[in-house]
Amino acid sequence: MRRNRGLLLSLSTCLTIVFVVLNTRSSTKLLGSAITTEKRSVLRKQEVSRADDRWITRSQTHRYITPSLAELGELPYKHKHVLMLTRIPGAGGELMVLILQRLQGYNVFKHIRLPPGDNGLLSSLQQELLIEEITSIIRQEAIPLTFDGDVRFLNFSEFGRQGPTFISLVRDPLDLRIWQKYKKGEVGMHYYGIIPYFCGQDPRCVKQNKTWAMERAKANVIRWYPVVGILDYMEESLNAFADELPYFFKDAIRIYDHFRPKEKHPAIFSANSRLRIKDAALRKVLAQEIEFYQWLKSRLLNKTFNNG
Repeated sequence: MRRNRGLLLSLSTCLTIVFVVLNTRSSTKLLGSAITTEKRSVLRKQEVSRADDRWITRSQTHRYITPSLAELGELPYKHKHVLMLTRIPGAGGELMVLILQRLQGYNVFKHIRLPPGDNGLLSSLQQELLIEEITSIIRQEAIPLTFDGDVRFLNFSEFGRQGPTFISLVRDPLDLRIWQKYKKGEVGMHYYGIIPYFCGQDPRCVKQNKTWAMERAKANVIRWYPVVGILDYMEESLNAFADELPYFFKDAIRIYDHFRPKEKHPAIFSANSRLRIKDAALRKVLAQEIEFYQWLKSRLLNKTFNNG
């Protein structure tokens, strides 16, 4: 009996030890599993955090590379969708204005006439004020825009402003119809020539037969005027305008057909004979005007030939 009790006690003790050992192993596994789960959770959080950081970085990078005016750098020196007509007296400027006014409805732009002036030189202050006025209009109005006014070429770049694209229309300086106005001695009539209108606002621009003025005028035409039309070649001029500035001058020929003279101006024989007597002297006085006109004419016809 005592022996049986001893066996039972020993068996009970062994079972207790086995239970304790198994329980310890189970706790260790559970603890290890919990630690592993926690580590995985931490790693997942780190990955999510890194993904968030990458998303934020991409968002910030995208935001930073969005071009702003500062990042775009210096703007082009002239607007592509803003035109300024240099209107020369007696050279068909009003005809060009009429065509632009008709085209603005068809081609969806706005033509603006600047306040009248005297076609004379402007002081630096007057230039600056006029440039600021034009710049303000460009900002307020929806482009495209066209302007015309009694003003010679204005260099917007000299005042730190983006200028319009300039256009103009000229006439042969020896055309008899020009000189009829001035031969009558009408009050306020003074022949400035065409060079000063393209030369600009420098006082040296108004001196006749000065190489500097003509070269400055040519440089301005090359830089600012994609086309300078010739009144005696109106169809070629409008075709050149349409090729270079199609947004504004699409269907310009069709509009011009409504205003085309039905017959050419009759010759004025008395005036013609008087001018023939002074022809040599007149050509000498207007030597550079004629040279500049021929240069503009050649430029237009070459452009028309190349485009055609």
